[in-house]
Amino acid sequence: MSIKRMSLRFNLNNEADRKAWEYLKNVTDSKNKAAITAINQFYEPHTEITEVIRKTIRECLQNLSVIEMESAQPTEALSEEENELMDFLDMFLGK
Repeated sequence: MSIKRMSLRFNLNNEADRKAWEYLKNVTDSKNKAAITAINQFYEPHTEITEVIRKTIRECLQNLSVIEMESAQPTEALSEEENELMDFLDMFLGK
């Protein structure tokens, strides 16, 4: 078994350090396990929930039918904000 050792210092005058110390101080089981879990979740953020959201949106939209109607009025161009939203949705849905 290979063990690597690391020491941490918390500057209690720094709010982020103090908050981290408070979290660790209140851990009732292994502080080592809590730190390892936090580090792993930081570097592998929410991949499972993202996939669940994508799958749910795809399922909701898969049976949606769109009927295009001719419009007597010319369509308005999307605003920059609306275009950004559409780009985000395309990226989120993996298109």
